[in-house]
Amino acid sequence: MVRDPRTVDVVAVAHPRGCRSYLVIDPISREACVVDPLLDHLRETLDALADNRATVRWVVETHAHGDHLSGAAALHARTGAEVVAHPAADSEVATHRAADGDTLPLGQHELLVHHAPGITRDAIVLEAPGALFTGDTLLIGTVGLRDAPGSDPHAWYETLDRVFGERDEATILHPGHDDMGRDMTTIKAERRGNRWLREDDRDAFLALYRADERTPRPDAEQVLSANRQGLTKLPSDVESASGFAPPTETVEQRSGPKRMDDPANAAAPSGFAGLLVLCGVLCALGTVLGWWWRPELHALSLLSALIMLGAGVSQLEGRRRGRRAKGPDFYYTGPSKFTQPDS
Repeated sequence: MVRDPRTVDVVAVAHPRGCRSYLVIDPISREACVVDPLLDHLRETLDALADNRATVRWVVETHAHGDHLSGAAALHARTGAEVVAHPAADSEVATHRAADGDTLPLGQHELLVHHAPGITRDAIVLEAPGALFTGDTLLIGTVGLRDAPGSDPHAWYETLDRVFGERDEATILHPGHDDMGRDMTTIKAERRGNRWLREDDRDAFLALYRADERTPRPDAEQVLSANRQGLTKLPSDVESASGFAPPTETVEQRSGPKRMDDPANAAAPSGFAGLLVLCGVLCALGTVLGWWWRPELHALSLLSALIMLGAGVSQLEGRRRGRRAKGPDFYYTGPSKFTQPDS
């Protein structure tokens, strides 16, 4: 088994739609840095800090986010931690600017900042001993979506070579997104499976950049503006404008009770609907098998089974339609043709 090169503790906070945030914790002092916090997962972040007996000192934004709402302002308000961004970042939230080569003390360790222009002008990669927190500069098998101003393919090509080119192949990479449930990879794996990283010809890289047909969220400008100013909880007008389903927990408190006349919420819980379907199937099966003994009673049982079966199927179908009706949200939206490595 390959030895883990990291000498810090790393805890991932993963959004089911692909966003990734990380707690980087010094194992002795329990000082922590939170990388790219997610606004609607702030409760999970605070709980993870508490569970690990950690005190947050730094909150690092690796770049301007156009695909999700940042929890940096809310985490600063809750903990007083410094919010770190590159000097080029258009941010009213940042309290500490860190340029290329700057360090952030963290207990017995230091976190090294690498300016990583390419996906945006303000992008950074954060280095901890044995690990790199790559934001959207480099993902697993791909790179991030260009949803913020300042994307530059020439700078991106140079960044990938400068920041990752001479690294030990055992170095752990923690990406800002992954749509397959992962929160780490290695330099070795990406050199083999990520065409963006292994491309050593500038012209071929530029052609790859031009061929990337992924498009930003339609509300990316709105998200960028909200993150620039900083939010401490998800406002109702942003929810309405985006079609974003309310998070399970806002920063301040849980949202109000769901309206049952909303088609997205009208269906019964999926477990109950599934139980109806299961009961209906079992009743129908038992009725057919027992028909020869008491047909008059089993006819009534069969009717009940069909009613339950129909109700369960209807509930599941309504739930499926409700999910479809929710519309777009703020999160990275699944794989593209660039996600999988070449065969």
